[in-house]
Amino acid sequence: MIATKVDLVLGRIDALREELVTTLQEAIAIQSVNPTYPDQDYEETVGGETEVAQLLGRHYRQAGADVELFGEAPGRDNVVGVVGGTGGGRSLILNGHLDVVPAGDAAAWTHDPFAGHVDGTHVWGRGSVDMKSGLVAQAFAARALHESGVRLRGDLILQGVAGEENLEHHLGTSLVLGNGYTAHGAIIAEPTGAVGPLSVMPATPGVLVMRITVTGKTGHASARSLMRAQLRGSPDAEPIAASALDGALLLHDALRRLEEEWEVTLTDPLFEPGQFTIGLDVIDGGARAARNVAFIPDETTLDYAIFYPPSVEVATVQAEITATIATAAGADPWLRRNPPAVDWPMHYPGGRTDRDDPFCQVVVDARTEATAGTAYAGEPDVRPFPSATDLTWFTAAGIPAVGLGPGALAMAHAVDERCAIEEIVCAAKSYATAAIRWCGVA
Repeated sequence: MIATKVDLVLGRIDALREELVTTLQEAIAIQSVNPTYPDQDYEETVGGETEVAQLLGRHYRQAGADVELFGEAPGRDNVVGVVGGTGGGRSLILNGHLDVVPAGDAAAWTHDPFAGHVDGTHVWGRGSVDMKSGLVAQAFAARALHESGVRLRGDLILQGVAGEENLEHHLGTSLVLGNGYTAHGAIIAEPTGAVGPLSVMPATPGVLVMRITVTGKTGHASARSLMRAQLRGSPDAEPIAASALDGALLLHDALRRLEEEWEVTLTDPLFEPGQFTIGLDVIDGGARAARNVAFIPDETTLDYAIFYPPSVEVATVQAEITATIATAAGADPWLRRNPPAVDWPMHYPGGRTDRDDPFCQVVVDARTEATAGTAYAGEPDVRPFPSATDLTWFTAAGIPAVGLGPGALAMAHAVDERCAIEEIVCAAKSYATAAIRWCGVA
């Protein structure tokens, strides 16, 4: 009986294909750029998240859901639709974020990044992969269930959340969960095509941002030779000058060696060796008096993105990094007397659902069942998502969660972002099948 209902729903999704693509085009045309993203004018940008929430809310209602829009800031609403079950089944959340990153230089794109161009096989535009295709696929999965007359035993909870692109979970997923919209399992529509398409991703690493500030002593650039000679001959004397940039790079060399050690010492069975890294992504240095090559720099900051296993406490990671910096600084005469400052501006914990968790297995089997006979047929890869996602907040709340969504991860945030239509349809079928298999049917 269940297999028959699955076939009925999958057929309905095929029938809704054209409307699904049109709806995705409408969603892409809404410029829901996160207004707090760097270099954005908040007042000019805010509001797009609410517009996308309103669009999805209309489709949630067509799925038979009770819909609520709410948020912590004007123009930054979340949308939740609850399709009540008949009782006795497990509940399921289908979650995705409403916001997108900026498109950058529109002239660099083949097509207008907010036009939702369709070329016959792909939908193009900012957010097509990350992650409006997944959001729309979730809505249409719910509609197909409703329009096929399939009643789930457990509740189906559809969530479109604000703020994820700038890690503002307190405005989005955490707020929604805090308002009582929880369940027995959750699927996040992140683009999981990192290796194979429509992979199932049950874990996400912890992400830590570190800033190292090194202070030096400025002088004329021509004094560098004297500075170096003094370091060799009288390292403990008050220096003529001390390059903050040299000191920062010395610390960076130590951190690179630690990163290499992590390939052996910092591991997790769900992650590939070498996936936990200490990445230097921003360098800012120079003389405070004048940013000019005529001066030896007396201040340098290094900003790092650090990825670590979700099973490891963040304090353990911080302690190892801090000790590495302290050891390197202690070996340098200037840094020993003028130790660098280490700050941690941001932390996003990791999260994981075990590969053999019953929920993960149901999603894997549903994705396999739903894509049979398509270009995406076969059992999906099961591997972690390489960066931060809202999966963290579900697992922190005790809800098993996985990522499953259409699109190649390499397309996320990229110029000419685009998503294959067939993959989007298969994602919708996977969501619907997972709902039937997890929630049960009346």
